[in-house]
Amino acid sequence: MAAKISATMAQQNILIAEAETGTGKTLAYLIPALRSSDKVLISTHTKALQDQLMFRDLPAVQNALGVRRKVALLKGRSNYFCPQRLNIHLTSNQQEIWAKKSLLKVAKWSETTTDGDLSTLNFDVFEKGIGPLVTATADQCTGSKCEHYKQCPLMKARQKAQQADIVIANHSLLLADASLKSGDFGEVLPIFDTYVLDEAHSLPDLASRQFGIQLSRSKLIYWVNDIQAVLDTLGDETDLKEQVRKLGAEVITQWADKDLKTIKNDWEVLLDIAISREERHDDMLKMVERATMILEEMQQILTPQEGYVVWEEGKDDRKQYISAPIQTGPVLTQHLWEREASFVLLSATLRVSNKFDYNRARLGLNQELAEESYHPSPFNYQQQAMLYLPKHIPDPRAQDYQQVMQGEIEALLRTSRGRAFVLFTSHYALRTYATHLQQALPWQVLVQGESGSRDMILEAFRKDKHSILCGTRSFWEGVDVPGETLSLVIIDKIPFAPPTDALLKERTKDCEAQGGNGFMDIQLPEAIAVLRQGAGRLIRSTSDRGAIAILDSRLHTKRYGQEVIRNLPQAPIAHDLSDMQWFFEDME
Repeated sequence: MAAKISATMAQQNILIAEAETGTGKTLAYLIPALRSSDKVLISTHTKALQDQLMFRDLPAVQNALGVRRKVALLKGRSNYFCPQRLNIHLTSNQQEIWAKKSLLKVAKWSETTTDGDLSTLNFDVFEKGIGPLVTATADQCTGSKCEHYKQCPLMKARQKAQQADIVIANHSLLLADASLKSGDFGEVLPIFDTYVLDEAHSLPDLASRQFGIQLSRSKLIYWVNDIQAVLDTLGDETDLKEQVRKLGAEVITQWADKDLKTIKNDWEVLLDIAISREERHDDMLKMVERATMILEEMQQILTPQEGYVVWEEGKDDRKQYISAPIQTGPVLTQHLWEREASFVLLSATLRVSNKFDYNRARLGLNQELAEESYHPSPFNYQQQAMLYLPKHIPDPRAQDYQQVMQGEIEALLRTSRGRAFVLFTSHYALRTYATHLQQALPWQVLVQGESGSRDMILEAFRKDKHSILCGTRSFWEGVDVPGETLSLVIIDKIPFAPPTDALLKERTKDCEAQGGNGFMDIQLPEAIAVLRQGAGRLIRSTSDRGAIAILDSRLHTKRYGQEVIRNLPQAPIAHDLSDMQWFFEDME
């Protein structure tokens, strides 16, 4: 695999490669990256892999090869504190006591921090509700015009990245850079010779968000608050401040029950007020730019461009308008693949039914554009694992479905004596079953959204050998728990996207307009890809043993069931709980 990647880098080609769990894919790209003279970007989806690369894998490979190249870690702007915004909100008279206390803690920490990375603080600024007060979005950042520019942690991190040979970043940052939403100082990232995109299966979904629009009430609130802070700094204009405050409050309160056209009309009045004062200060000019961008977003949502779909999510004040490209292939081609560089796309789950076709289409990488390569797992699933696929689970619409599922999950967890992930396809299912399990079982049951942050939950799970982790989508991927602490993965259903998913509906419609089959060509491959990620949590080393239970009888009753089973690890299949009991007794 390292040889394939090395050849791709030398020939400035594109490689799309599936490297199943245990192949050592990070070593396969770190070795050629460290041995070449290319400037290399390594981009991941999860923070866990970013940290693993920076603090574990890269130092190990550098030591083994005796090679030294300059390495920098670059995170998104919300990870770094903004001196200007911290200063504005510390001195503002409108701050409440609870916020002021947290802001003072950040100010004290800012005096000693070497890199301004907020993860080194002993609390989460976003959980405390002050994240937007101490960080700057691309819209809010004044770039080189800022008086704190030379001390800015984000600018320092970007300068390090400019000088480094190898930069570790994430897909969101890469795509934000590609869409040039980076303020007035050009690109966020430097130009690279080679882009290594690990966890590449997540790229299309992230591209949908990045090359689309998310317009929420909070975006308007931040602007209204920021313009008031700027007017405070300018000192006079009492009548104008009052006018902005009144009209701003009106726009924000209208969000829940007025249509976007009405809100847009009021927004135009606010923009005109800002334009009338834009020559007074650079900060005011920035406010005009931001308000103009919001107005353009409103217009694009009201009259979407061709190839984009628009929908609403959430209710009342939480309502947001979303616009996204129906197909991500063309935007990724335009913004990434047309660059004069090598691209290496890797993941443990890029194939569906032994073919790359589905992900090639989503990524916009046809046979001529990208070479493909497959590297199977070295793990012996026949010896190390068991698949439990019961036939007796009723249809989810049946009256006794919940009762049967509750009993089945509980029985499985007693059989494995905890040591399990229970992965749900919806938050509703998570809430329904997790509460019962907490009451019924003698072991610690950790629940996503209740038992702390994702990292805290994983830390607690690793420490307690018999604990149970109940989670939804965020625990299906990017989680690595080797050893007997995780001996069972339970999945409640085949993870089909909900029928209300507006983007999936449009993709299905688009597929059928071109003579395809929406279910077989879009919905099923999508579900299989997610299922493979979830199942991949179990066996993480050659000494691991355990079972994967999928409690969905559609695997046996629907024609597509066999297709789903073919995509699961090739382990012995059991249908009866007694087989699971034997398996776990044998493990002991």
